[in-house]
Amino acid sequence: MGGDPDPQRFLEYAERVASYCDVLEIGIPFSDPIADGPTIQAASVRALQSGTRVRSVIEGCTQIASMVPVVIMCYYNTVFRAGEENFARLLAASGISGLIVPDLPYEHANLLRRYCKREGVDLIHLATPATREERAMEICRRTSGFLYLVSRYGVTGERTELQSGVMEMLWKYKAISHVPVAVGFGISTPEHVRALSKAGADGVVIGSALVSRVAANRSPEELASFVRELREASFR
Repeated sequence: MGGDPDPQRFLEYAERVASYCDVLEIGIPFSDPIADGPTIQAASVRALQSGTRVRSVIEGCTQIASMVPVVIMCYYNTVFRAGEENFARLLAASGISGLIVPDLPYEHANLLRRYCKREGVDLIHLATPATREERAMEICRRTSGFLYLVSRYGVTGERTELQSGVMEMLWKYKAISHVPVAVGFGISTPEHVRALSKAGADGVVIGSALVSRVAANRSPEELASFVRELREASFR
């Protein structure tokens, strides 16, 4: 989460883990999140209380983006308030590679998608266990960069086990997607990463398991060690 626990500490964490990520997803704190569970909601509160603002997160990504591709995750209210065209320009100016807006259906994303494409920013769409087949085809056709496959019903958060049926869902989307498929929501352990990698996932998205360690005041070195362990699991 951008600005969590405070802007300076956030940058220390982000720069330290960058070496072990293929992509670093950074959230813009928001007071009324929809897809985020308690762990990431609490991170938003901490970031906002520390004075974090939208522009400070985006501009603060410039150095990080020189180390690893950065994807911003935020809610549409943030994009709307800034203006879609202006927001895409802000991302591009800071070297940001992609944007995830979980509460923006693809049917309403045409203009933002156009602005992002013009600026060289991927607009990444999500598919869920509830997505119907016809809609799944359209999401796969319109997403850019990668497809974010939500592995379970409900919000983000650490889980001890993978959702039943996630492998079958992964295989379904691998068969129809023209871009890499990354699985997220509830992916928390090296064992999860290993199982999904063996099943053919092109990537895994891990959020709450990292954010909880920030909340516990783990050092940047400890966080980087955990990310390295997760990454190594994908090659075993």
